[in-house]
Amino acid sequence: MVLAKRNGKLKGKQPKLPAPARRSIRRRYAEGEVSLADLATEYSVGRSTIHRIIHGQETPS
Repeated sequence: MVLAKRNGKLKGKQPKLPAPARRSIRRRYAEGEVSLADLATEYSVGRSTIHRIIHGQETPS
């Protein structure tokens, strides 16, 4: 693992949604277009995933 980390190969879990989708989620929620539950259904993820995206508790990519 030390060698992998040193060579930049240790990446961990990848984000469930791509960056453009996360930006769209933040924008649409901020504008009041849709609810958190509606976004979760639309993107086929849990409400907690949407909540983390909206409130910035996820790592940037």
